[in-house]
Amino acid sequence: MRKKVKMQQIETKIEEVINKTIEIPAAPFVIIKVIDLVQEDLASISVLEEIILSDQGLTSRLLKIANSPYYGQSRKIKTIKQALLLIGFETFKSLIVAAALKDLHKNMGVFEHKLWEHSLSVGLCSSMLSVVTKIDKPWEVYVCGLVHDMGKTFINNSLPEEYQELYKEICRQKNGDFKGFAIDLEKEKFGFDHTNVGHLVSKSWNFPEKMVEAISCHHSEESVCDKLKYPETCNLVKISDQICNSLGLGFEKRLKEKIDFKSVGLSQDLANKFIQEFSNQILLQKEFFKD
Repeated sequence: MRKKVKMQQIETKIEEVINKTIEIPAAPFVIIKVIDLVQEDLASISVLEEIILSDQGLTSRLLKIANSPYYGQSRKIKTIKQALLLIGFETFKSLIVAAALKDLHKNMGVFEHKLWEHSLSVGLCSSMLSVVTKIDKPWEVYVCGLVHDMGKTFINNSLPEEYQELYKEICRQKNGDFKGFAIDLEKEKFGFDHTNVGHLVSKSWNFPEKMVEAISCHHSEESVCDKLKYPETCNLVKISDQICNSLGLGFEKRLKEKIDFKSVGLSQDLANKFIQEFSNQILLQKEFFKD
């Protein structure tokens, strides 16, 4: 009991520091409405279409993603309704969230594109890993992977110079555990890390618990993940994040990572085959990460 109270006190103190440092905006209507709708198994296609078409930027971005090589359509998709029919409703749910979330960035310079590339990569990796391991629904873990680092977006929106300099320092490190190094640097510089910020935002925006856990705990130890409501999903996003870091996706170079493939039921041989297949898909998608 005492331990729980102490943890709550620590969390409250961290939230106080975050609120004094970071600008936490109100939840964008489109993002919240879309996330609410895509959780429903019988979400109305016409309602989704209406929301999407109300945002021209979202519509054009969504159509571009839908026309990427990954979805292998032989003819060009020109309308939202056509995308729903050709790609399938379940897959299209994840694309809607992906297209909407990009607007969280205040600016879209080189660094922001790197953050976005990493988020899309982790989403794609999580989805593919879900198919291979049979853990959770591919479209759900895609969204969890996509939002896992949203805390970084808000730190960068508020403190762009300081945060981008910190990232350069992360990429300069040659040895040691990337995860611990990055988190420690953020805490040392700001008094909190991107998982703390992501947790605060996702809770205040009423995100589903599965997404909140992926955002809050994708750098946590196994003992922490085991106590979650969705431990397997959180671990799958964690492994996907590590794979993308090791491939340098969203960074200027490949980062050193210790990846526990056995925790998702993969031998080293199967893991190597998966990474090769994922790398091939990333090459196909590269052009579509730019916009």
